[in-house]
Amino acid sequence: MDVSKVMQIIERDPYYIRVVENPSEEMISAAVRKNGVLLKYFKNSSEEIKWKALKSNVWAMEYIDEPSEEMCVYAVQKAWNTLKLIKNPSERTIREAIGVKGWAIQYLDNPSEELQALAVNKDWDCIQYIKEPSEYIQLLAVNKHFSAIKYIKNPTLKVKRAAIFKNAEAVLYMKEIDDETKLLFAADNIDVVKYIKDIDIKALEIVLKKKLSDENISNNYVINFINCHSLNINKTRFIYNYGSKAAKRALVDYKLSV
Repeated sequence: MDVSKVMQIIERDPYYIRVVENPSEEMISAAVRKNGVLLKYFKNSSEEIKWKALKSNVWAMEYIDEPSEEMCVYAVQKAWNTLKLIKNPSERTIREAIGVKGWAIQYLDNPSEELQALAVNKDWDCIQYIKEPSEYIQLLAVNKHFSAIKYIKNPTLKVKRAAIFKNAEAVLYMKEIDDETKLLFAADNIDVVKYIKDIDIKALEIVLKKKLSDENISNNYVINFINCHSLNINKTRFIYNYGSKAAKRALVDYKLSV
C-alpha cells in the first residue's frame, strides 16, 4: 500500500499501525502522537518517539525502557502516580512526584524521614501509606489535621495529646483509653468530656482545679470550659473558687461579651 495512504489511515485510526509490516519511523511517530500507549508495540524506540508517546499520554511511561530523568520528571509532574511505573526513580523524580501529591510516598520502599516529612506536609493523610512513622512524622500529620490520628497504628501518648489539643473529636479514633489518659486529655482540651461518657467527675474536678489555677491558662480553654454543657457543675462558681487571676479575667471578659 502507498505510504501516504498508510499515513492517512493512521491519522484516522492509530491502532492500524499494529498491522503494518515494518512501519517506518514516520508511521510510528504519527501513531504514538495520536495515542502514546501504542508505544508498547515497538521495541528500541528512539528518544524522539518516546517523547512523542509520553506527551500524548503520560501512561506511556509503562512502555519506555530506561527513560531519561527528564522523562520521569515530566511524567510525575503530569500525573504523580506514574511514579509507580518508574524503576529506580531518581531523588529529583521522587521529590517532584511528592511535590504534586504526598500520596506518592506509597510507591517508595523505606523512604527517608525527610521524604516522609515532605509528603506529610503536602498531604497529611498520606501518613496512611507510611509504615511505622516516627513520632516526629506522626506529630507533623496530626498537627496538620487531628483526624490523621485514625491512620496511625500505635500512636505515642504525645501524638494522641497533640491530636486532642487540635480537636477533641480525635478521641473518637482512639481505643482502650485508661482513666489517667482521659484526665490528661481533659486537661489538654475540656471538650473531650463531650465524647468520653465514663470519665470520673471527682478526679476530673481535681484536674480542673489545677488547670484553672494556672496563671498561664489560655482564654480559649476557659471559654470552652464555661460552654461545656456535658460537664454538669457550676462553672462560674468553680472559676471564682479555684481559678487564677487569668482565668477569672477570661470569665469576666466572656460574660461582658455575651
